[in-house]
Amino acid sequence: MAKITKITMVDAEKEAQWGRPTGRNYARPTQTDLVHIALNSYEPGVNDELHCHPGSDHTFFVVQGECTMKGLHENEEFRLKQHQAVHVPAGFFYQLNNTGTERLILYQVSTEPKKKPKIGKVIYGVHTSLKDHLFNPVKSDEKKAEAR
Repeated sequence: MAKITKITMVDAEKEAQWGRPTGRNYARPTQTDLVHIALNSYEPGVNDELHCHPGSDHTFFVVQGECTMKGLHENEEFRLKQHQAVHVPAGFFYQLNNTGTERLILYQVSTEPKKKPKIGKVIYGVHTSLKDHLFNPVKSDEKKAEAR
């Protein structure tokens, strides 16, 4: 039987383990078979790797701080401030960077892939070539990526 679950930011923050040595933290207060809800935090100056999630859309809402989201191309860069959001389609390579002076907290909503991919996260140029796992290919310098 399905039920409604109330989740507050206080509950999510209690679950989160802020202060890891990497400066990046992740808490998943709830999820269903279709949707995952998470809080991501990045200390000032910290970023993640350029990566994608095959089969899974992601939306990020800035709760606190500001960030820059970068794609593969020069014109794929967005500055986001508190209360702004960005949608990242499945298979799109992106990188999140905390470009502010305070902790960045992102509220993340992501879809569960209809068919589970073999790889849930592809790091650009590290695990595979772009052709192998992108559902939405974009033009890039694949030789340079494959050489890494």
